[in-house]
This record gives sequence, C-alpha cells and structure tokens, in this order.
Amino acid sequence: MGEESVTAPAVAASASGLPLRPPSEPVRAAGTKRSTFVFVVTSARPQVGKTFLARLLIDFLRRDRAEPLAYDLNPSGDALSDYLPQLAIGADIGDIRGQMALFDNLIVDDGVTKVIDLGNASFGPFFAIAQKIGFIKEALRRSIEPIVLFAADAHPVAIRAYADLRLQGAIVVPVFNEAILRGRILHEQYPVARAAAVPLHIPELVPVLKEQVETFRYSFIDFQDRLPLAIPSEISLELRAWTRRVFLEFRELEMRLLLTKARASGGV
Repeated sequence: MGEESVTAPAVAASASGLPLRPPSEPVRAAGTKRSTFVFVVTSARPQVGKTFLARLLIDFLRRDRAEPLAYDLNPSGDALSDYLPQLAIGADIGDIRGQMALFDNLIVDDGVTKVIDLGNASFGPFFAIAQKIGFIKEALRRSIEPIVLFAADAHPVAIRAYADLRLQGAIVVPVFNEAILRGRILHEQYPVARAAAVPLHIPELVPVLKEQVETFRYSFIDFQDRLPLAIPSEISLELRAWTRRVFLEFRELEMRLLLTKARASGGV
C-alpha cells in the first residue's frame, strides 16, 4: 500500500466513517460489560462457505446477547450485507481513511463482540495491515481477544495461509464444513496447538434445506423460536435440529475462549 499505510499510533486515533455500534443498540448499563471478542471469519480462497459461516456466528451471538457489530469486507457478490442489510456495515481498507476507521473500531474494549466477514480479495491486505500496526498485540494489551475462524479447504493456498496466520499470535480456529470438504479429512493439514483453537465442525446442510434458507433469507434464530409459516413444517424442524448442532459448536468454542481468558488473567 506504499507510503499511505496505517501506522501504530493510528490505532488509538479517532477516525470517522464507521459507527462504533448500530444506532439502535442501547448503551450498556454500568457493571454489565462483557468480554470483548473480535471474530475474523475468513479464508484465502473463494467459495468455501465463509459468509455462510459468518451468518451462523452472528445469529448465535444475537440469540443470547446484544447484537454484535458486523463488518463486511467483500468487494462484491454474495456478501454479508446481502443477508443482513440492517446489521452488516460495509468496510473498505483500500485507503488510509478506511483502514483507520475499521481498526480504530476493532480496538475499542466496549464489551461488544465484532464479527468481520473478510473476503479472500481482502485477506492479504487485512492481515498485512494488522501485522504492521501490531493490532493483535495491542488488542490483547487492552483485553480484547482476536479470534480467526478459518474456513478450511484442501487447496494448498488455504493450507499455507492458515499456517502463516498461526504465526501472528491470534487464536486461529479451523472450521471444517462438511458441505465443502465432502468427506476429506484435513486435520493433519490444519494442526492446532491451543485448547481454544479446537476445530469447529459444521454438518452438511442438504441442498433443499440450504435453498430454503437462502431463498427466504431467514435468520437461523427464526428456526429456534418459531417455525416460519412460509416453509413446510418438516423442513423447518430439520433446520431447527441442524442449527442447534451448529450453535452447540459455537457454544463450546465460547466456553473454551472464556476459560482460556480466565486462565491467562489468573482467574483459574
């Protein structure tokens, strides 16, 4: 990005362009502050279910807490904002102003979880900026935990990118989506060395069920609390069971993250 790049002091600077939280979200009462997590949902390859994974994570977070902040870093096509237009904020790190606006928001320890849907075209620039400004180190210093959910696939580009990310210091969690892997076992290609980075497993959503979700653009929460009238009840029940399995994966990840954070602070 040449000379016009974010520098370390810019992380703490005030930058406009992206709201700190959606206008509809109330400010938390004193004493109710949560741990601040930043989830980066990404892969170095296209068409690996990354945005689908981000939607699932966001709905899991929305189910039992205030809405997370969601950032969409996809240049075009099947982006997070297509599915969550009222929640996802478009972000652009192609210039210094956009870089500052995004990273300044991510470094705020406000108890609001952030989710970034990071497209493969922005993968390299995002992590290059993060490394240059020392984002992960600064986030940890402020008690903010960055977690990368990496949508795994068998391509060598993805495997190398995963290995490189693990060297940056964040918790990098491989996500094995059965719909993408088609029975391939890739645990050896995606090793983990931390308890908090135990892989997530997303069961395959059969085509007829996925078609219903994408056609009607329902939130996955809808299948937990009530059965949508526009979808046949037997399909809704299958989606409810599938969603509960996925949410359990996220719940267990959340417990691992909280336990790791408690141990690091000497609380366990």
